[in-house]
Amino acid sequence: MTVSGALGAGLVAGAALLTSFFSFPARAQTAPGSYEVKKGEGLYAIGGRLRYEGATRFQIIIGIYRANQEAFPDGNINVLRENQVLTLPSPEQVAAITPAEASRQWRTLTARPAPQPAPVAAVKAATTAVKPPKAAVALPPGREELVRRYRVGLALERKGDDQGALRAFLEAGEAGYGLAQRKLGQIYDKGNSAVQRDYQTSLHWYQKAREQGVEIDKPLQRMTTK
Repeated sequence: MTVSGALGAGLVAGAALLTSFFSFPARAQTAPGSYEVKKGEGLYAIGGRLRYEGATRFQIIIGIYRANQEAFPDGNINVLRENQVLTLPSPEQVAAITPAEASRQWRTLTARPAPQPAPVAAVKAATTAVKPPKAAVALPPGREELVRRYRVGLALERKGDDQGALRAFLEAGEAGYGLAQRKLGQIYDKGNSAVQRDYQTSLHWYQKAREQGVEIDKPLQRMTTK
């Protein structure tokens, strides 16, 4: 072979290599059957990375969408997560979608707004909300004083001041305080240094206490003389 012939053959081979290099787009070849989503990727970007012979990007995108509809709840294409694995459609499945059909469905899918994250303030308020404390049960007007007089009577009784205790119990009992009324029934039932036994008065105070809803330990059954 002459020098000029060898040179010509080299040029032809080089041209063939260049033609082969530039005839393929700068995209990855079709994955064997699955694709792992990379950070920040959406369907559009994934469709540009994959190569299906004779298919448009939208045909590839819609093929992926139809093969993974469980990954897009309610048709929302904005929910892909990093490292999520998608099933890739076969070349036949992609080819079965016409370019016009793919473009039309892509427009429908992209018309859905992306989900909006909940405002930080609203999330914080929901997580930090606490139930309001229960309001203290307020006693009816004047009842606090009756409770106080009843307790004073108990304290005086413990000290042996039966007269002072009786006076305190009478003030509370006559004003309608049931516990004081029961206490008066007990005092008159037994008698003490301030009063003598008086069964009728005892029954009177026990009945008053019952009317206030106070439980009486034992109903009195007294024999009265005719």
